[in-house]
Amino acid sequence: MQNKFLGKDLSIQEKVFDSLIIGSGAAGYNCAVHLFDKGVKNSAIITENRLAGISRNTGSDKQTYYKLSYSGAQNDSPFNMAQTLFDGASMDGDIALCEAAGSLQEFFHLVSIGVDFPHNEYGEFVGYKTDFDPAYRASSIGPYTSKAMTECLEKEVQKREIPIIDKTRAVKLLIDKKENRAYGILCFENGAFKVYFSKNIVFAIGGPCGLYRDSIYPRQHFGSSGILAREGVMFSNITEWQYGIGSCKFPWALSGGYQQVIPRYVSIDENGKEEEFLCSYFSNIKNLGRAVFLKGYQWPFDPQKLADEGSSIIDIAVYIERYVKGKKVYLDFMHNPTGDEKIGKFDLNSIDKTAYDYLSASNALEKTPIQRLLKMNPQAYNLFKTNNIDLAKEYLEISVLPQHNNGGAQVDCQWQTSIRNLFAIGECAGTHGVHRPGGSALNAGQVGGFRAAQFIAGNYAKDDLDNIDEMKSKAQENIKEFENEFDNAQIGANSNSLEILHKLQDNNSLFASFLRPIKNIEKAICALEDISKEKIIYTDAEIIRLFQIKEMLLMSRLLNETILYYSQQGGKSRGSYIMLPSADDIEKVKNGIETDKAFSAQVLNSQISNNKTIITARPARPIPKSNQWFETVWKEHQRGL
Repeated sequence: MQNKFLGKDLSIQEKVFDSLIIGSGAAGYNCAVHLFDKGVKNSAIITENRLAGISRNTGSDKQTYYKLSYSGAQNDSPFNMAQTLFDGASMDGDIALCEAAGSLQEFFHLVSIGVDFPHNEYGEFVGYKTDFDPAYRASSIGPYTSKAMTECLEKEVQKREIPIIDKTRAVKLLIDKKENRAYGILCFENGAFKVYFSKNIVFAIGGPCGLYRDSIYPRQHFGSSGILAREGVMFSNITEWQYGIGSCKFPWALSGGYQQVIPRYVSIDENGKEEEFLCSYFSNIKNLGRAVFLKGYQWPFDPQKLADEGSSIIDIAVYIERYVKGKKVYLDFMHNPTGDEKIGKFDLNSIDKTAYDYLSASNALEKTPIQRLLKMNPQAYNLFKTNNIDLAKEYLEISVLPQHNNGGAQVDCQWQTSIRNLFAIGECAGTHGVHRPGGSALNAGQVGGFRAAQFIAGNYAKDDLDNIDEMKSKAQENIKEFENEFDNAQIGANSNSLEILHKLQDNNSLFASFLRPIKNIEKAICALEDISKEKIIYTDAEIIRLFQIKEMLLMSRLLNETILYYSQQGGKSRGSYIMLPSADDIEKVKNGIETDKAFSAQVLNSQISNNKTIITARPARPIPKSNQWFETVWKEHQRGL
């Protein structure tokens, strides 16, 4: 009987859980609460660090929750919202309808447990427009909406005494290949390895931000989607990310009010020379101010917003200043954009009407950007102040950075993956298409957690697994196979593990991020192969990094090879990235670029199977025609359908 793994003690637990949730963010906690309330009480949450997840540590100026409209005379419906989600391209219509139909239920679930979303004196939860949103469906409680969600949901978990197994990292799924079902998880906990058995496993691990060295993700988060990739889980749209302008010192998305107050963009070269560089990208100061303002709710880079001096010109300008010219780039909230003799001087009373009306309605027509921000959203200012950055006294260093993976593990309407009894919810689930309305990810995580819990409770909670001795034997076989993956790794004093990880991340940042140079994609894949063959030397304290490298090698392979497939099929720029012949062509896109049409109704599927990457494109499933006859639905509901 094997009792060691990578030189560490290995133990196999006797208990069999009904469900294990991997991850302690808003999606995972919500799933655990719904499972308990539906009678599945033999569950537990496994988390690497209870306080380090994305939900608890990320946000924006006013982080958005996207739901059906619930105020005024707006004519909204689940189908209308599903259509908006589906129109984002490459999103399955049945998933869109589930997210729309469940949005109010989960929104009011959050309200009921203490998330203080604002309503007017009549109880209407009024909304605002977010990016890619036609219907004022957005709501927020400020910069830390998802943090409040997580904290309130955690209290509900604690009330139900659902166990939280903290300081424990999942490293390997246990899969019965014959039955194509998950039955357990190998974890690293307190310096040793443990196996936990479970009838169902729900991954709620966030996005694979470890693919990149610099991002807007909280520094504590790395992601572990490679655990799913290793077992042959099918992924959807893994190429689709959101990239946008974020702060460098303290990672944060600079959307909403940070842009709507129209700050000044400056770059500084190695000699300390300062330049207000946006002046060379716009024909007049009015267009410059308009583009900066629109960047507030057109925050993700979008190649469709390059033409006619659109807002995404700003991302291009920031990239060129930082990566082509080698300067540092900043937002200055202390001063208005100056302008110059060519494009004119800035005058708050002469800005674009959309911007002026917004600032006027917000009672924020103050003299400087910082005064406007303090008037409109003091929380957005205080957020940086509490992280030792005073926007009233200093510049804020920025870059174009990854913020969210719209792709992920392919799931069905119950958020079940291509492996039975294995579910993926939150960002690790590939439920979004090319574009998505801001805040729809928070809604998707809540709805996905509810639907997974509902399905498990109604279908899988009473599933029997093999007897414990047979399960132990299977686990031993799985772990022995897994150990072969580490033949090129050894413990040693002269560690190179961080160097290898950075090499991997830099490769993705150069060729598989915001800019994707077609000529270099095959070069990037060859570089990945070379990195995968390098001998990894790690110290005893770096064993988690060993797993991170292995997982991100798998995810890098999926990402880069799917980009290659997409380019070979004639795919053009879309979503939040540019496909160019080479990186040298970046300045040519200032006046617009050809965007993709051929793949707009396609979902890109990718999977690692028998050490081969299999990639296909399939039509996105349409929005289904749902049954609207009450008597029939009532009977089906009574039968548990």
